[in-house]
Amino acid sequence: MSKRITDSQVLGELGETAIKKIVLETGFLYEQRGRLEAGTDGIVELRDPKSGAPLGKLLGVQVKSTGSGQYVRENDNGFEYLLKPDDLKYWRTSNIPVIIVLWRKSDETAYWKDVSDCVRGEERRLKFDKKADVFDPRCADRIGALTIDRRTPGVFLPPLNQGEDAIINLLRVKLPDEIFISTSPFGSGRDAVPELVKHSNIRFDWVIRKRRFVSFFDPREYGTRAIIDLDQVEAVDTKLIAFNDERDDINDTMDLLRRTVERQTTAQLSFLRKDRLFHFKAVGVGKSRSYRYMSNINETSAKVVSAYASKKKEGRGYVRHHAARLRFERLADEWFVVVDPDFYFTTDGFQPHRYPEALLAGKKRLERNAAVRGQVMMWQHLLVESGKHEVGLFDADKPAPLLQFERLPVIQLSQAVPESSWNRTDPRAKEMEAQDLFEEGGIG
Repeated sequence: MSKRITDSQVLGELGETAIKKIVLETGFLYEQRGRLEAGTDGIVELRDPKSGAPLGKLLGVQVKSTGSGQYVRENDNGFEYLLKPDDLKYWRTSNIPVIIVLWRKSDETAYWKDVSDCVRGEERRLKFDKKADVFDPRCADRIGALTIDRRTPGVFLPPLNQGEDAIINLLRVKLPDEIFISTSPFGSGRDAVPELVKHSNIRFDWVIRKRRFVSFFDPREYGTRAIIDLDQVEAVDTKLIAFNDERDDINDTMDLLRRTVERQTTAQLSFLRKDRLFHFKAVGVGKSRSYRYMSNINETSAKVVSAYASKKKEGRGYVRHHAARLRFERLADEWFVVVDPDFYFTTDGFQPHRYPEALLAGKKRLERNAAVRGQVMMWQHLLVESGKHEVGLFDADKPAPLLQFERLPVIQLSQAVPESSWNRTDPRAKEMEAQDLFEEGGIG
């Protein structure tokens, strides 16, 4: 009787070949076990991509191949897989970590899991996330982390991902050519405000300190004429104030820049003086909203105001606002704004939440590299757009922005920041991530 090679055997060989290719493209070493394997198809050894040196860190790989069809409970976000009892029993005796990789021929997808990363209370059931658990070179650091014996002090595993583009959270600020100064009958801005609000056509992007008024606009053309000495107004070269080393001039410039940004972004943002925090405005009570922006290449959007309903008590939900602290710094002969993304919480979109610290801690634990990177790009886009003067049919009388912003070039890092270093654990993580998928429209 002649020998036969079954379709199942061919499929298994195709799957293992596909996975071996991915391992080698990642920069690791792959050793096939051969016909005598009893539960692992191959052994992966980690390798430093910079020096090429093998690291002596090993893990086992079991490849499960399928031709087509869906996995258990498969949808656009993930699926489940049930391990065989004999396989699980064997892997528990292994002295190296073991991962299972599922490969599907029809769409050439590959997903992986640590075989011990089971659903709580169901040791055989694995849940796969189609975004987080893709088996490709980007998972190098997560796989490498499995090989570390954390009981050994001083263990170090170098980053295994290759270099990546780094976005600098600085923007260059282009100042107006002129700055207006004048004496004022008021010693400070706080003293001047009660008089200012008695008049029409008022604005607050100015500074008064020690009876000196400073602004990027002509104060005689607005209600601010009531808080200055009109005969003392003078337009001077901005550099005389903004690039002076006197402490008062530096402080005046930083305050003026912040207040000018507040005015330029008022359609999108509110500013909390107590917390020195800019945050996206809500469009209605308990309503979510999104903001469209350009990432490095494509247009995308972010839910910048997210409303969450309480599962326990009706009307006890909260609203999360994307926020940022903007810090202005002078470096040599240029001014820059530093963007530090954050979050702000309200009960309904307008009233401050009584316990924001607990909500903030939970959200921060979910942040990863991609999330923070996306927030920085979003804030950069908003600031750059705030400095553009787009005159349309109904904007003929709209004044040009006083400040413009310029992104700094992306820099290339020699190695990527390990994604695992951004990972956080939080018992509410799954719940909060799921709620982030709510459609716009408000609480409930």
